[in-house]
Amino acid sequence: MEFLVFGEDWGRHPSSSQHLLQAIGEHYEVHWVNSIGLRQPSLNFKDLLRIGEKLMAAGKADTSCQPAQESPEATSMTKPTSIIKPLVWPMAQHPLARQLNSLLLKRQVSAKHSQRVVWAALPSAVDYLDICDSDLVIYYCGDDFSALAGVDHQLAADAERRLVARADIIFACSPALHAKFPADKTVLLPHGVHLSQFANATACPVDIDPDKPSIGFYGSLNNWLDQSLIVSLAKARPNINFYFIGREDSDIASLRQHPNITLLPAKPHHQLPQYLQHWTMAILPFVDNEQIRACNPLKMREYLAAGCPVISSPFPATAPYRDLITTASSEAEWLATIDHYCQWTPQQRSNHAELAYLAVSKESWSFRATQAIDVIKQKLAN
Repeated sequence: MEFLVFGEDWGRHPSSSQHLLQAIGEHYEVHWVNSIGLRQPSLNFKDLLRIGEKLMAAGKADTSCQPAQESPEATSMTKPTSIIKPLVWPMAQHPLARQLNSLLLKRQVSAKHSQRVVWAALPSAVDYLDICDSDLVIYYCGDDFSALAGVDHQLAADAERRLVARADIIFACSPALHAKFPADKTVLLPHGVHLSQFANATACPVDIDPDKPSIGFYGSLNNWLDQSLIVSLAKARPNINFYFIGREDSDIASLRQHPNITLLPAKPHHQLPQYLQHWTMAILPFVDNEQIRACNPLKMREYLAAGCPVISSPFPATAPYRDLITTASSEAEWLATIDHYCQWTPQQRSNHAELAYLAVSKESWSFRATQAIDVIKQKLAN
C-alpha cells in the first residue's frame, strides 16, 4: 500500500496531515503533493511573492518526485518518500486550464507499484483524482473550508461537494465536521499529539522573561484571534508578559501598541515545548464563528501534553477536557482565571501537569495513524 497525499506545502507549517502521514510513513510509502491551492491568485504583493516562491522551488530541480529534504519542522520525524512540486494554477475554472493542470501533474506522478490510497486534505484535489490511478480515495477534512479565512469559499464548497461524492472514506477531525458528511462513509478521527516531544523537560528560551508571569499563544496570527479581548487583558494586567508566536496572517497592529505584548516569529515545531513549559499559562482566545465552532486545534493537546495551564474561549473541541481547560466567556472571567493561575504553587502546577498528560496519553499521532490504517485496510478488503 502506498499513499499519494494532496496537502499544503511540506514543511511550511505542521498540519495534522503532516503529523499523521509522518506516522503512516514509518510503515508505508508516502508521496506528498505540495499545495495546489484553495483560492485563485490575485495581483497583490503576497500572491505574487507566493507564485515566485513556487517557481523558484520548481527551478531548483526537476518538479517530478524528489526525495524529501530535511525540514526544521520535522527534524526527528519520518519524511515523505518523495515530494512533488506541482506547477498548476490554483482553483482553475476554465475547462482548458483544468485539462492543462491535469496533464502537467500527471507527468509528475509516478506509476504506482502497490495499492494506492489518495489522501486529499484539500477539496481542490478533486480535479486531479482521474489521473491518480487510485484504489481508494480519502477526504481528510481538518477544517470547515466553507468558512476558512483566505479561501474562495464558493469554489471550495463546490469542490468539497464533488470530493465527498467521490471519496470512499471521509475522516473528520471534529464532531461538527463529522455531522456535515454522509454517515455511512464518515469516520471521526480527532487530532493527536507528539507526547514525548511536549512532555520532556526543556530549557527556558532566551526570548522570554522567566522572572515575570507570562501568558502565551502560538499559531497563525489570523482574524480568528479576539484581538480586542487580548488588548483588554494586556491593559488590565500590565505586570504580565503576553507572548504571541506565529506568522502574521492578518492586521495585528492593535497588539503592537502595548509594551507587555511581545510578537515573536514562527518557530520550528520541535522548539514550541520550550515556550509552553516555561509560560505561566497558555491561551486560546478565539472569536465565536462557524470556523472556530468546527475546529479542533492541534495546539490544544500540545498545551496539555506540556502540562501548561490553559484558558480558552468556549468552543466544542474543549468539551472533552473541561476538567483541565478553563473556559472564559467574559473579560472578568478571563482575568479571574489569569489571577488564579498566577497564584499556583509549584506543586499545584506539577499535579496539573500529571493530570493533563494523562488526559492525552492515548491520543498520540501514532495511535491516530493506526486508527486510520485499520479503517483503510478494512475498506480495501471489502
